Amino acid sequence: MKSRNEIDALVSLLDDPDEIIFNQIKSQLLELGTDCIAHLEKANFENEYGPIFKSRISEITHEISLSKILKEHKEWIHHPVNLIDGVNQIDQYFFPNITESYIQNELSTIASEISEHLSLSMSPIEKVSVINDILYDNYNFRGDKKNYHSPENSSFGKLLQTKKGNPLTNSILYIEIGRLLNLPIMGVNLPNHFIVGYLNSKENHQYPNNYKFTKKDVKFYINPFSQGVVLKHEDVQDFIQEINVINNEYYYIPCPYSHITKRILTNLNFSHKKSDNILLKSDIKKIIALYH
Repeated sequence: MKSRNEIDALVSLLDDPDEIIFNQIKSQLLELGTDCIAHLEKANFENEYGPIFKSRISEITHEISLSKILKEHKEWIHHPVNLIDGVNQIDQYFFPNITESYIQNELSTIASEISEHLSLSMSPIEKVSVINDILYDNYNFRGDKKNYHSPENSSFGKLLQTKKGNPLTNSILYIEIGRLLNLPIMGVNLPNHFIVGYLNSKENHQYPNNYKFTKKDVKFYINPFSQGVVLKHEDVQDFIQEINVINNEYYYIPCPYSHITKRILTNLNFSHKKSDNILLKSDIKKIIALYH
């Protein structure tokens, strides 16, 4: 482990015009990984070096950050204990201005407020009605129909900040509130849309990883993008017929967490389809490739 002074000394040499020396320094900084990010950012902000220095700092910082998310997200895909962990990894990479602590605090505050209005004697429909009142009347969460394909609508942090998002981020909010309140609410990966299902109660609402869901496991569905409208199995079937998709049991049952995060990435990929940011599009595809 190098000291602060040693890392700062390495960073200060990044303006060396000799490519061989630069590559040697770059190799050492990449090996240090995230330990040198703060030093790189500090040097970029404080020093008045030329464009080559700034370009090199940007290049190394990007490589370190990309390597970090590829490693951590791959580990999460193989062991996705909580949905929010995988969601935050993506959010922190593409939308770093909204912190994990902000997301955690917002979720805790909303869940706590809903909890005050819930009781054990309530039916599932009554509990959903309370959640809807708090989320959509008190907090004014909405589906963003005007800028539906905006990249920001795929950010869970942005949803909490602006109260607007796409079907997926609105559904993630519902899933996370359900988790914090110990309610059996899970994501349902409909084509062209995303909703959640309220499951029939099982002991402690716990489902083992190898549990195979069926339609009967879902009591009813909820559409968070449309302010928590409750749907029956027949409504989901009608939707599938309307969009002319071959009926599949998968569209009626809870999906794995990794299918949700992969859909965030495919949505981002679509949103940036016409973007000139080649590096960003490349990053999205590299992270998606982890799912193959």
